[in-house]
Amino acid sequence: MDSLPKEDSQSRVDGFWITYKVPLILGAISIFVVIISLVLLVKSTQTTTPIQFTGHDNVAGTASASLKTMTVDIEGAVATAGVYGLPSGARVEDAIEAGGGLTGDADTEYIAKNINRAMKVTDGMKIYIPFMGETSHIITPLLRSPDGSSQNGGGVSVNSSSKEQLDSLAGVGPVTAQKIIDNRPYSSLEDLVAKKAIGPSLFEKLKNQLSL
Repeated sequence: MDSLPKEDSQSRVDGFWITYKVPLILGAISIFVVIISLVLLVKSTQTTTPIQFTGHDNVAGTASASLKTMTVDIEGAVATAGVYGLPSGARVEDAIEAGGGLTGDADTEYIAKNINRAMKVTDGMKIYIPFMGETSHIITPLLRSPDGSSQNGGGVSVNSSSKEQLDSLAGVGPVTAQKIIDNRPYSSLEDLVAKKAIGPSLFEKLKNQLSL
């Protein structure tokens, strides 16, 4: 008599399993897939790249580099003549733009022939842009360094003269003139020899006729 309830219970379990076997298996598989997906998602969001901190020295160095400026005096035929601060490595063209650009009465022909707008400026440099009609009366150099040395003027400029102007020098032919142009810019006249634009003997003959 006692075995009947046990058999009845077992038969119910067997019946339940037979009836719901497929849904139970599918449900278990779904739960397993969800768990695997969550694990993979967590791993994919993790990074192995170490966190990098910017050191105080790097910040100070960057700030210092950005603060380096040069003071340049731009006068003459520019929209707003005056003294301007330019970043390190600035060119004559940057100084002209800082002054508001050339005015309509600037002597553009003379500028094109005699002023090297790609030349780097130095701290304290004075740049004069001539007006139309006054270039024949200019005596002082158009570009002058703070130490008083001429940047162009007082001789044939090795940094801004045209090929024809350089070719007009005694002992300088078209080939040498082109070599001088190709090796620009020059920070000193001696750079002509150092950069092998001209030889030492020719330099000694011409140095009094040249300027930067």
